[in-house]
Amino acid sequence: MLLDISADITRAAVYPGDPAPCLSRVQRLEDGDFCNLSTLFCCLHNGTHADAPLHFVAEGKTIDQMPLRPFIGFCHVISVPEGVIDERVVRARFPAGCKRLLVKGGGRAYFSPEGARALAETGVLLVGIDAASVGAGDTQSETHRAFLTREIALLEGLRLEPAAEGEYILLAQPLRIGGAEAAPVRAVLAAEEDLR
Repeated sequence: MLLDISADITRAAVYPGDPAPCLSRVQRLEDGDFCNLSTLFCCLHNGTHADAPLHFVAEGKTIDQMPLRPFIGFCHVISVPEGVIDERVVRARFPAGCKRLLVKGGGRAYFSPEGARALAETGVLLVGIDAASVGAGDTQSETHRAFLTREIALLEGLRLEPAAEGEYILLAQPLRIGGAEAAPVRAVLAAEEDLR
């Protein structure tokens, strides 16, 4: 069974200070138009999305320059308590050698800069989290940079409540938006037999 772990971009909580999304119908069949046609206005960081290095690194890669490899492949879903994911939590609870890691913290867990650096040093390709951001408060920049300066892909705003801890195949390609620092993602978890 495929498990959709994406938030609805128009219904997801909006990060404080970001613009709210707006879906507008510009043509309607019921009004005699040729087809239904809509426009979407949203912040690229609303709902489930991927951050590219450019988000916090001045000369960093844009989302269209990011390789797709980190967004597709075997991953681990792990649970952590709400609150700060520091270096101690990373060393005690995170599986060694994991290339893609999705962190389930009830939407209220986030990395400290030290925790982000400790995880980045393990060779991870992608880190996903069910919170709106991998960092919090006045350490947002430092936490993001710990991952993004190493070009570690970030997925934020995942819906991990239906996912049990364990290994899955992740399919989470970001939209190709030239020059952007982020992009919406439709993230899916699958078992190997689901893809045969």
